[in-house]
Amino acid sequence: MKKWIYIVALSFIVVGCLDELDIGIGSANRTQGILIVEGGITNELKNHSVILSRIDTLVDLGIDSIFNPFTPVRDINRDLVPYEENATVTVTDANGTVFEFEEGSPGIYESRTPFAAEMDNSYQLNIVTDDGRGFSSEPMSVEGVSEIADIYAEKTISGTGAEGVGIFIDNNSISGNVQNLRFTYDETFKIIAPFWAEKDFLLTNYDPCALPVPTYDLEIVVREQEEQVCFGNESSNTIIQAEQNNPESDGIERFMVRFIGRENYILSHRYSIEVTQMVSGAASYGFYDQLNSFSETGNVFSQVQPGFLEGNLSADNGEQGTIIGFFDVVSVSKRRLFFNYSDFYPNEPLPPYVFNCDEISAPESHTSFCFSGPGGRNDCPQSVIERVNLDLISYVRANDGNIGVCPGPHVFVFRPCGDCTTLGSNEIPEFWIEE
Repeated sequence: MKKWIYIVALSFIVVGCLDELDIGIGSANRTQGILIVEGGITNELKNHSVILSRIDTLVDLGIDSIFNPFTPVRDINRDLVPYEENATVTVTDANGTVFEFEEGSPGIYESRTPFAAEMDNSYQLNIVTDDGRGFSSEPMSVEGVSEIADIYAEKTISGTGAEGVGIFIDNNSISGNVQNLRFTYDETFKIIAPFWAEKDFLLTNYDPCALPVPTYDLEIVVREQEEQVCFGNESSNTIIQAEQNNPESDGIERFMVRFIGRENYILSHRYSIEVTQMVSGAASYGFYDQLNSFSETGNVFSQVQPGFLEGNLSADNGEQGTIIGFFDVVSVSKRRLFFNYSDFYPNEPLPPYVFNCDEISAPESHTSFCFSGPGGRNDCPQSVIERVNLDLISYVRANDGNIGVCPGPHVFVFRPCGDCTTLGSNEIPEFWIEE
């Protein structure tokens, strides 16, 4: 939800420049510092979590994860979100039972003991921030229970005409009011580095500033860890909802949770997806529906009524526009699916790899970085030792065919082409099943 909240918050600042729009939040200065609440509880017996953060640096809403072959790999997990620390977080049910949460890492609060939301009970979130300000949610309860009866994949065509694979679910209502559904997914996929080799570069004693030439020891050694086969992982980052409005039906059929174009490299080998279905209430459905609509391109300047994104959270002192989020209490059902690319496209070429992989060569060394004498133009690419020092490349083989405009002794590729750990984990997930 954080991604969408930040997009909407940025939109608030934009529309705040128009006098005729009153969105109930205020100026840019006031928008910065709004408390964002993510989290809720489910009918699963587990330790539930609540994440607290503040709107701050709206111009840096995400980390660029695109690999640049000429600079070191960035840490794409680095998070610039200003988390709210040292808050007191509790959930209280209708019987007066208080579930305390503790801060395990900055801004992430987890219940001290496992518990599960019960059908005939209500739950209220209470937050006291480090500066003593209190916030509370409306009492919320589980609306109903539904289970995913089946999950399956089929070749299909998207609404834009793209060919690919759709992930569908059928469900069954079990009890209560099952009308509003929200879905998330977590997908895992096998990655095989196309130019993996058993050996790689090892650079030691490197001094790029040594005179008259850089000093170094460059060896070709056997790799010490698995870098050929890895597992990538992505979670859904869109709002997926469905309404179950047919009173004569016990569930929904063929609801497409995910579409993957056949050219997407995540399908190349083996793919798995776990879909989570949540039964929510009308207020929750409306909050996420408006959040989704408002964040879509073209809606930033549309008329927005005051209190548009108040959700079910408010400040205890009645101050408006200080908190955004929705504390939800839902029932959940989960199902996992595995399939291979060849199940749908047998004997056909795999999707293109996520990165263009070409075999390259370059001089092994370079002019000393501290050389101050006269020098002519150098049209040769960055040297091998400089790239190895920056962890940019993977070894392929000796250069016996004079590959490259300035051939060197080694053939190499950009690191994602020979080392899958730049794109995923080399540890096999516990749930993973091969065909």
